[in-house]
Parts: sequence; structure tokens; C-alpha cells
Amino acid sequence: MQKLRLCQQMENMKKIIVIIIIIIALFLLILFLWPKNIYQFKGNTLNYASDRGKTDYEILSQETNGSIDIYRLRFKSRNFLDNPTIIYGLLFIPENKSNIPGIVFLPAGQATKEARSTFLMEIAKQGYAALAIDQRGIGETGGAYLSFEQDYQVFLEKKEPIQHLAVYDALRAFDVMREFKNINKGSIGFVGESMGGRYAIIATALEKRAKGVIAISASGFHIPINQEKGNNYMVSIDPDNYISTISPNQVIMLHGTNDSVVELEDAKITFEKAKEPKKFFTAEGCDHGYCDKMWNELKSDLGIMLNS
Repeated sequence: MQKLRLCQQMENMKKIIVIIIIIIALFLLILFLWPKNIYQFKGNTLNYASDRGKTDYEILSQETNGSIDIYRLRFKSRNFLDNPTIIYGLLFIPENKSNIPGIVFLPAGQATKEARSTFLMEIAKQGYAALAIDQRGIGETGGAYLSFEQDYQVFLEKKEPIQHLAVYDALRAFDVMREFKNINKGSIGFVGESMGGRYAIIATALEKRAKGVIAISASGFHIPINQEKGNNYMVSIDPDNYISTISPNQVIMLHGTNDSVVELEDAKITFEKAKEPKKFFTAEGCDHGYCDKMWNELKSDLGIMLNS
């Protein structure tokens, strides 16, 4: 009798263990399938999760120019309010190569991806993949791009503002590059020009897998953090608030001495906030944006940043 009770107890214990295992498995499954909070805002800093899920991209066309394959593509990004957003890009990849290092290129304000196609072709000829995107409100991407004042109102309503979403678009472009089989997913960095340089700095700070950033004619806003106000919109989009966290990845800044849009001294103030490894190059006589006097320096810097 005692032996029978012992057997029953053991059977009951086995059932309890099985039930516990099933409950744990269901909990883990729910945890895995539960929608992740991709976007976060804390204090004065925005953040996007590193696990942003599989990309939803489509190759629209492909052509070959000399030794470079050119893909016209588009990918789904995060909605602005209730408005769906599709980002369009041009990807330049050296033909018949593998394990290729690459860059996400973010053009200046109002500049399309096509505006720098010759420049990006030259980068591809150096052995790099280069993906340029039309940012929100520009080119094929189109859609809304608000003024700071309008965007601030969206922010006050605790919704995701355009300026934050522009950083996410850069991160999503990074994800797209990582899914191309011939691209070395461990050797991708950001390059940005002017406004694109600002987004590139913030994106590199958030994406720790990126190898670094090359910012051309870009700077921060130098806005002091008001601890009493806390959630400060302008500080949240100021590269000065992020650039120190890029280390140990590369921070490289290129700037023209005659830049009247973003003053050289402003770029140097932002650069001073960066930690090593970092490098600043001054192009004598150059105006705002990329100029040919930066080319040799840029080639060298791509090699430094991407370990090529």
C-alpha cells in the first residue's frame, strides 16, 4: 500500500514538472512573439533597439556600370503617426566580390540619393559597398518632413517625431546592408553630409555594431542640457549629446575652411566631445559639403574605419 502511494506521488510529481515546463515554454514563446518596444526616449536621449527585426526590402531594378552592380531598392520603415513610410535607396556593390565592407551614406538636406551617385560610384570602385537613401521628405521617399517647431509639437504629444524617425531610417538602411550576402555585416559604417552627418553621428552612437562614422560638414547644436526640464527635444537631436558614446568606434570629421552654413569652429566643438579614436581633417578653401580636396583623405579614412 505504501509502495502504491509512493508511485502515485511520483506520478503526480512528474505531471507537475511537465505542467511547469509547459508553462515556462509558453511564457518564453509569448515573450519572444510579444511586440518589442523598438523606440524609447529617456531623459534627453532617444534610442532604438538593436534587434529591429527582419527587414522588409525589395529590389526594384539592377544594372551594371563597368565593374559596379547598382541596385535600386526600397524598404519599409516606421510610420510617422498613421502615415506609412517607404524609404528608397541606391546600393552600389563591386561586382564579383565577397565579404565587402560598406557604408550607409546619408545625403545633405534636400539632396537626393542620385545627387551623389558619381561620388558613390568612386567609393564602390575602391572596393566598398555604398547604400545612399532618400531621406524623409526628399526624392522618391517623399512624405512629411516637418520644421523643428512642428516636429516639437508631435514630440510634446509623446509621439515619435520626424527627427527621431530619420535616425531610425539610417539604422534600417544599416540592417538592409547586413542582409546582402556579399557584404561583410561586421564591417559597415555611416557616412553623412551636413544634415545627413548629424543623423549619421546619432545613428552610429545607437548602433554599436557600426564601425564608426565619417561626418562631412556637420556639427552639433551645442545646446546645454536643462536638467529641470528633463525631456528636451532639441537636446535629443543634438549630436553633441551622443558623439562621446561612439568610442571605441571611429569618429572622423571632414570640414571645409570656407563653410558658411556649418561653421568650422562649430564642427570642432562637436569633435572635442568625441572620445578616441577620432580624427579631424580640414579642407582648405572648401565650402559647405563634400569637395574634391577631401577625396584622398576620405579614401584613407574609409580604410581606417572599415579595417580595409
